[in-house]
Amino acid sequence: MKQIIFFLKISLDAFRDTIKIIKYFKLIKLNGYSVVFKIFYIRFFLSFSSLRNLRKVKFYKEDKDCNFLKEKSFDIYRSVEDLDKFGFTKIFEIKDSIVTEIKKYVFECKNIDVKNKIIQKEILVKNSNEELNEYFERLKKINVSRFTGTLNLNQESVLKNILISNSIIDFAKSYLNSNNFSINATFFVSNPLKISEEEKYKNAQYFHWDNDFRKFFKLYIYLTDVDKDSGPHIYIPASHKKKLPEFKLCRLYSDEKIYKSYPDPKIFTGKSGSLFFVDSYGLHKGETPKSKSRLMLNVHYGIGKILYSPDDLYIET
Repeated sequence: MKQIIFFLKISLDAFRDTIKIIKYFKLIKLNGYSVVFKIFYIRFFLSFSSLRNLRKVKFYKEDKDCNFLKEKSFDIYRSVEDLDKFGFTKIFEIKDSIVTEIKKYVFECKNIDVKNKIIQKEILVKNSNEELNEYFERLKKINVSRFTGTLNLNQESVLKNILISNSIIDFAKSYLNSNNFSINATFFVSNPLKISEEEKYKNAQYFHWDNDFRKFFKLYIYLTDVDKDSGPHIYIPASHKKKLPEFKLCRLYSDEKIYKSYPDPKIFTGKSGSLFFVDSYGLHKGETPKSKSRLMLNVHYGIGKILYSPDDLYIET
């Protein structure tokens, strides 16, 4: 009886989430009607870890030179192994001069999405003569806890050069075991404000797991220094491979429930320019900032062609 109820819950969740995602991102306009079946297939069948994990990694190349990293060498084999085993890689550091260029590009973005519809998007754009700390303070004064923006990957930029560099593309091909994948880049601004549980829910600042493609991973880049008080990314090791029964539904879970079952989470702290990879099919969350604001990039690579924005990129190699 429990299995039947569980099966029905997954079915209903898959149907509900498919409708919500299709409407919110206007996916039919971007991808055609076939995307409805793609999303439902992913949301239903690939909710089962055993099916999702049938796709194994396949290594392409090793030790690519990365001119955008401080250490330059990028061990693809080791990084793919780590992502496959633990659900995350070590933290790499981008050169300071390139981080500056990425920030400049991010702040030129006008494609902003904010949950609070009362606030005009123009207010959220950083002024050219505004220091970063001044910008965060201004946002806090108008009670903006969090907003996002989608970056255009169809135009040339220093960020695009990194995301489609040989090293990152070979990493993606190896982990996804595919030559074709979609890329979306989004930035997040999060501020340390007292918010309601409802707003925290809308900000996805509870533990959850993603299920957006047949297989996918995310690349995160911190564009401000991130410590335990500025909203670090938190991940439950190896939960992309197997989850406890109480976490198998694609929903939000409280800290109390997660930490009771998983007492040793991985907490990602680092300087501005920190870059790391995560398989967000595993349980994770962005911690709510306590005393410092955070600016970061969230880039997903997913098998096949599912565009969540007209600014997304589709790669065929």
